[in-house]
Formats: sequence, C-alpha cells, structure tokens
Amino acid sequence: MNYTPDFEIEDLLPSMKKRGLGKGAPRYPSLREALETVPKVHGHICTASYLGTRMGHLAVRLLTLKRKRDLVAAVEILTCAADGIAAATQCSFGSGRLVFLDHGKFAAIFGNLATGEALRIKCTPGVDEEHIAYGRQLERFYRIYAKGDLEKAMAERKRLQEVERELILKWHGMSDSELFIVTRVEVDLSKLMYPLEVQYIALPQRCSVCDELTEASRLKNGVCRLCSGDFEIIELEKVEI
Repeated sequence: MNYTPDFEIEDLLPSMKKRGLGKGAPRYPSLREALETVPKVHGHICTASYLGTRMGHLAVRLLTLKRKRDLVAAVEILTCAADGIAAATQCSFGSGRLVFLDHGKFAAIFGNLATGEALRIKCTPGVDEEHIAYGRQLERFYRIYAKGDLEKAMAERKRLQEVERELILKWHGMSDSELFIVTRVEVDLSKLMYPLEVQYIALPQRCSVCDELTEASRLKNGVCRLCSGDFEIIELEKVEI
C-alpha cells in the first residue's frame, strides 16, 4: 500500500529549546490545558482523571524543576488518575517516568531527580470517601450491564453521569488544600521510573523459536515469553498493509 503523508512532520518535532535546553524553568500545561488534553487520551473527564490532573498540576507547582525530564511520578492505584497525571506533568508510561505502584490507595508520588525532593499527594478523607462511594455505584452499573438488562443499565448510567458531573463541579470549586493532603517524603526515586533496560532492547538476542530479536534478560533458556507460553497468543494470519 502506497503511503503519502498529508502533513509536514518537521514542525511537530521538538526543537532544542523545547526540549528544556533553553533558558528558564520548563513550562507545564495550565490546569485548563491539561484538562483539555484528558479527553483526547482518556475519552472523557471523569472523577479520577480530574483528581489526577489536579494532583499533577499541584506537584509541578510545588517541586522546583529546571528540566522536564527530572520529574517522575507514580500512581498508587490502577485508575483513570494516571491519564490526568500524565496530562498535567507530561510524564508518561512511554517515557518511563510514570509508573504504577500497586498499593490500592488513591494517591500519587512525585519526585525531582535533580534534587531528590519528593512529594506524596493524597485526597482529603472527605474527598476520598466521596470518590469511593461513587466508585461503588459505578461498579453496580457494570454488574447490571453485564447481566444484559440494557434498559435498566442505561437509566442507571444517565443517573451516574449526573452524579459524576456534580462531584467534579464541586471539586473544581475547592482549593488544593481542601482536596489534597501533601507530604514531603523520602523515597528511592528510581522506583518512580522504569529502568532503561525495560525501555530499550539493550542486549538483543534472537529467540530460538520465533527468531525475533528480544531483550536477552527476557529470554528463558533462549526462548521468549510468547513462545514459552508465559503469555498466551495465537497468530491467525498476516494482514497485508
């Protein structure tokens, strides 16, 4: 298939100045800009992505950052908050500077690699309880929908959308100190970012079964995880593109 791009890529590529080599502190998105980004990557602004955006926006204002790549972040629960944090901090899973810590707490840790400074941000008890109560209602919706009662599910979804809207409007009128508790912490900042050996194929070695180049540390007896059955996948057919 012939490919002809319909736009010029050069203007989208970062200049040296944009990469943080210019003068002055790095510029992060305003809260509005960050929230406008959230639907583009998350699909919509929900309760968790809103709180995550506020957390990230607060963190970049409290930490003294001279380069964007010095900021690392970790979210302590697998939730929509991660997309909000990414929008506000420009840390991402792909950059290796946003990681998931499976603590089961609606909280996040932010660190400055240059200074070692780190902050943990969590919701105030009232906000935490409001969010948990909404989550329980959302879980009930998914259970109803899974049972196939579409009419009942859609009525419940409409109600939940209004509950979610009211919560976000309420929180948006609250100050950072009313929403969050911020604690200065000591933490190994390397745990807030994925190591380079995870992000790149540093030691390439071919799998003895599929012959694909694989990071050597991910091979077991010369066989990759896909071929060993650690991750089940069945190739059906090659797609022509």
